[in-house]
Amino acid sequence: MRRALLIIVCFSLLFIVLYSVESVDAGRAGVGVLNVSPEYRSTRIIQGEGIVKVYLTVSDYNSWRDIYQIDLFVEDRGVTRAHFRFKHYESTTQYDEINEFSEMEGNSYLLLDECSASHSSTDKTVDDRCLLNVVFAFTPVPRSTRILVITYDRGGLIADTSVEYNNTAGNFRNANYIVPFWMDSPVRIPSDLIDVISISTALTAAAVMLVRRRER
Repeated sequence: MRRALLIIVCFSLLFIVLYSVESVDAGRAGVGVLNVSPEYRSTRIIQGEGIVKVYLTVSDYNSWRDIYQIDLFVEDRGVTRAHFRFKHYESTTQYDEINEFSEMEGNSYLLLDECSASHSSTDKTVDDRCLLNVVFAFTPVPRSTRILVITYDRGGLIADTSVEYNNTAGNFRNANYIVPFWMDSPVRIPSDLIDVISISTALTAAAVMLVRRRER
């Protein structure tokens, strides 16, 4: 009788311990359901003068806390022209947000000051618990035809989406960058250099015309 009672007590304690651990993990993860892949609620690309912004709203029913990393690739027919990364946490086992953006491949296209990540500060609704908003900002990447996004969660599940994006070298133009015909990447120039070149060209042309008139 005592042995049976002892077994019952042991099983009861084991159940309480396991339930407590599961509750803690569920609280950290948010919703606490079976691990599922992230999903893309919306993807928008907005291009302005010298800047491209990709707005991502990623949903994870295990909670936005379960989203670990997002990679964004700017490609041209399968060739990667630029690769940007957003890290939500330092590792899959940590829960302190770092919200770090970095350029893994490219030519200093990423505009860190324009990148951002946000989520709801409450847990009142499913969207509050599940949605993570991430904005990648970068200068236009020449000869790019597609943007590929891959999202990873803590459990190793991934979700990907792609958007056709036409930004050939001929369409690339802004005040601070030029793309020489012998290069694939933009080169930063001083904002007033083009004005100086224009004025110099105009003065040279005027001088040539004046000399020709005098020779006549």
